[in-house]
Amino acid sequence: MEDISKLLVSHQKLERDRGLEALSAQFSSPDNSESIESLLTDLIAPSPDTPWEQFHGSLQASSRYISSPLTPTPAFLSTSLTAARAHLSHPESRVRSAAGELLGALAGRQGTSIYTTCQGDLITSIMSCLERSQEADNTIKEKLDGQESVFHDTAGWGHLETSMKALEAIIRETGADFDSCIDTQLLDLVFESLKHTNRFVRETGYMVCCALVSIHPADEVTTGNKGAVWREGGRFADALEIGLSDNWSQVRMAACCAGRAFLLGIPESGRSEFYPQLLPPLCLNRYYIAEGVRLHCQATWRLLFSVSGVTAVEDNLAHIVPFYLKQAEADNHAVREAACACIAELATKVGSDAVKVYVPQLLEGLLVCFEDDSWPVRDAACTACGNFVSVFGVESEGYVKRLMPLFYANLEDNIPSVRQGAAIAITSVAATYPDTLLSPTVTRVGELLEKVKEQPEDSKQFDDMSKPAVFGVAMPEDPTHTNQVMYSCGSLAPKMGRGGSGKAPGAGGCSASHHFKRPAQPWEQTDGGVRLFAELANVTAAKPGLVALLSALSSVTRRRHFEHHKHLLETVYKALPVIFRRLTKPKIKPHVNDFLEGLKYGLQSDNNLLRAASVECLQSMSLMLGPNILRGRIEMTDPDMLLYVQHAFPETVGS
Repeated sequence: MEDISKLLVSHQKLERDRGLEALSAQFSSPDNSESIESLLTDLIAPSPDTPWEQFHGSLQASSRYISSPLTPTPAFLSTSLTAARAHLSHPESRVRSAAGELLGALAGRQGTSIYTTCQGDLITSIMSCLERSQEADNTIKEKLDGQESVFHDTAGWGHLETSMKALEAIIRETGADFDSCIDTQLLDLVFESLKHTNRFVRETGYMVCCALVSIHPADEVTTGNKGAVWREGGRFADALEIGLSDNWSQVRMAACCAGRAFLLGIPESGRSEFYPQLLPPLCLNRYYIAEGVRLHCQATWRLLFSVSGVTAVEDNLAHIVPFYLKQAEADNHAVREAACACIAELATKVGSDAVKVYVPQLLEGLLVCFEDDSWPVRDAACTACGNFVSVFGVESEGYVKRLMPLFYANLEDNIPSVRQGAAIAITSVAATYPDTLLSPTVTRVGELLEKVKEQPEDSKQFDDMSKPAVFGVAMPEDPTHTNQVMYSCGSLAPKMGRGGSGKAPGAGGCSASHHFKRPAQPWEQTDGGVRLFAELANVTAAKPGLVALLSALSSVTRRRHFEHHKHLLETVYKALPVIFRRLTKPKIKPHVNDFLEGLKYGLQSDNNLLRAASVECLQSMSLMLGPNILRGRIEMTDPDMLLYVQHAFPETVGS
């Protein structure tokens, strides 16, 4: 035991952890209880001169011992309770956290009596810390030179967080018996913490809320005897609705955990009354940018609605649609992006009869997002509009004239994925109205393929802009962006301007901002045309016009006078197998030779992406035409290329 004692009081956390493991090994024999309690009693006693590491190690050890299969004596439990209460106000946060976990372990042993004993201490500590000294705040804010909002969202608030975590531990470990302890004072305190300006306090508050909503009487389902959580379900739903839309992802995640526990804890027959409030944010969070939130809500949805999710959405559309439209105007660009994705989902997954009446409202909201400063939002809005027009052709017809210019603007965007999304959306819309849009769209493809001829030699991806940011998007050199507050993606707001009137100004250094979007370069316009060519090739009525444009497409591969021609060639060779397959072999065979010279250039390129796209294109042509036919075409066009291909890719041209 002496060696374990030295490890538990060590200044190094690694050694304290080793001490915990060594102590746990002693739990295998009941004969060790007396020596363990003697050791821990000496270490846990409060003393002003004792290093905090000793308290930290001994409190953790006591928690582990009390939670073990061994049976602690009443005297040791009493000593542990006294020590835990004393250390709840320790200056070191790690000691306070360990004291809270010890209270939880004691509650697991002794039930509600622990909360009854500590209720005064915890409630007083939480209430006193909910509001900081205004004088102290002002002193710190003066040092921060006016950055009050940043201070309020990040500063610590005394013992508030650790006291709330101690309360959470007690509730969690007490279990169903804690239902009798839930009163108005406790609920008022918890709900007040959920409104706190400090995001860490809100996060902890929702974790306490999660522990609370998991408490249900054992006979609640069988007898219909509602527990405190179900009786106060309206207040919990109000709080969870706000938390599920919090601007900070960590708070939103904690609210998601509480929301799942709340809904799954209530009998299925009683959940529907809370769906109007909780279903809309739960739906949206399935597409939220933070992966933890997104995956958790998707799993929650599957737990709630294994096969009836669509029906639940249809029944609550009157609440879901206004929520989506409100979130599409949020200051947080990540929320606007998720709202657009959710609106797109309504068109593709929910019954058309139910959604039909909301189509004008939803399209108006998407049109605003289409002009957003954030390219992911514009991309999501573009996809959503394409889905809506293809599903609700009659209801959307009046919006087509407003949508087409926006689609084509995205087709020439600086971001490749935005151009691809626009190509898909334009094809969907053109296929919906073939008599009026298909022919002009094919003509537009031909015009875009010719744009590369106008490309100057000194092409740039980010003309007049600084070096591209981490996520591939650059911003102009602007002194107003120097030494300013840097905001994180998906957190502090506002970040980037919304579409339409009353835009919020672009701010910070978020990589998704296109408030400073530059005009498209000619080669990017042609890139968009190639992508649209590939998508239109899947529309039967467009195929004759596209076959006539194959010569123009092949001429694009011979335009290599500008710096970024390799990016354009990569797009062409990725699209070519798709185009050939969709236009069918008899139509493309007369044009195969036109692409071989450019393909040779790609195969020998020092650009890995272009070379890989060229190899895949060659392999696809071999499968479509047959290796021997492809070999004859190459030999006819360029014998030197045949020697190279035979050496490097013999499987594509036969023996």
